[in-house]
Amino acid sequence: MKFVIDKNYENVRLDKFLRKHLPNTPLTEIFKGIRTGKIKVNNKKSKENYRLCLDDIIEIFLNGVSIQIKENNCKIPKEDIEKLKKMIVYEDDNLLILNKGANLVMHKGSGHNYGAVEILKEYLKNEDFTFINRIDKATSGLVIGAKNLVTIRELSELMRDREICKKYYILVEGIVKNKNFVVETYLKKIEDKVIEVDEYEEGAKISKSIFKVVRYGENMTLLEGELKSGRTHQLRVQLATRGHSIIGDSRYGKKINSKYMFLFSYYLKIPKYNIEISLPLPKEYNKKLDIGGK
Repeated sequence: MKFVIDKNYENVRLDKFLRKHLPNTPLTEIFKGIRTGKIKVNNKKSKENYRLCLDDIIEIFLNGVSIQIKENNCKIPKEDIEKLKKMIVYEDDNLLILNKGANLVMHKGSGHNYGAVEILKEYLKNEDFTFINRIDKATSGLVIGAKNLVTIRELSELMRDREICKKYYILVEGIVKNKNFVVETYLKKIEDKVIEVDEYEEGAKISKSIFKVVRYGENMTLLEGELKSGRTHQLRVQLATRGHSIIGDSRYGKKINSKYMFLFSYYLKIPKYNIEISLPLPKEYNKKLDIGGK
């Protein structure tokens, strides 16, 4: 079996490449094959942490090894594909930005046969497509998808280095008195929830958000929130801890059965790609503010 490395896998570790392409082969067998020379790069023995170069040739001499062909056994209705296509706000050869609707899952699982990523893989006819960032099922707004492995790695690095700006519209319970404020705390995941802790402890991660008041309603406040770190449920936990839970957040706020949470990812800026998108406040927010939540 032979592979020739193209741009998608340039600079990827040898062991990671093999794990992706030989999913039915035990990891111990892959490492043994590298160590004994039954897996060679450019006709030479290599190390598992070797970074692949363009046009490298990988040869595999392991018995019984085969490539797993992924099949999508779930038939995605055409109407769901058409519905999701209308949510696309930007697309080029390398990436796609989606304005995800509330109550739409990002991935299959937990009772869902498919999510936004599976629908887009079918629409694009591209198994490499994936999302770089994720938002909760009840949250709506902008999410970034990449069409190839090179873009996935590049965007992931930009995300990790905080070189992608993301802002949210957030409708919270109560009147927030401070017009501008910063929350910098430690967040820690415990089972299926996230809690805020006063100081560092094992498992806790520093989390920073910037907030400003946009508008007041009857016993509610519309905020803009900007993420300076990307922790799970960051905005939800930080606001709920301060007595201003997000309306519709049944996990950290009022225990109500709601499929819609008033958390909307409205702004996205990726300077390296010269992309800047700003979406208007959804009509549901204005309606909620105007009628005082009644």
